[in-house]
Amino acid sequence: AGHGGKDPGAIKFSLLEKNITLDVTRRVAAKLEEAGIDVILTRTRDIFIPLSQRADISNRENADFFVSIHANASRSKNVNGFEVYYLSEALDDNARALEASENEALQFEEKSIENHTKDLDATLWDLVLTENRKESVGLARAICRAASENLSTRNIDVKCARFYVLKGAKMPAVLVEMGYISNSKEASKIKRDDYRERIAETIAKGILAYKKEYDRTNGFTN
Repeated sequence: AGHGGKDPGAIKFSLLEKNITLDVTRRVAAKLEEAGIDVILTRTRDIFIPLSQRADISNRENADFFVSIHANASRSKNVNGFEVYYLSEALDDNARALEASENEALQFEEKSIENHTKDLDATLWDLVLTENRKESVGLARAICRAASENLSTRNIDVKCARFYVLKGAKMPAVLVEMGYISNSKEASKIKRDDYRERIAETIAKGILAYKKEYDRTNGFTN
């Protein structure tokens, strides 16, 4: 669940991103657990977890996939959609603006990204060139396919950006933006319990579909 504690994330139309993400993430976890999946949540309540620690938790638990769940916001009230991001260079202004927003959580940490050594940054960026990137794209596409089937949102897309929370993950990792709470129509839907349930079903369905293919091909090594 993205954000938390002293890091509220986006705030629009009386919605706090940190609360939305926790609610939806809990729902996703419940659905995956019902399907026999072991789920590790980096936070189960309204507390602040540094971005670097989120990846560390996943690495320590030897997780197969890392999924960070968020709600988006834009300066334009007309922008809407469901997006899933994987780690790579930002390609457009919207992606750059979003990565800046999501990486703002670094200001709440004792050590910021600027304090990292160049060697460490280079090591982290090497992940972009590994098989993890291909698998991350595959996972992102699977979640977006589920969104196309389950949600009425027209704008559904796989994108890339330099999200710090994904950098340290040693497994396929994606960041889900469930919708834009800066868009009044989308915000009104996200406020509804039934729509959050549909979003959770969508994310879980996408993860399970990708896992099925991943297992069938023995981790795509055949």
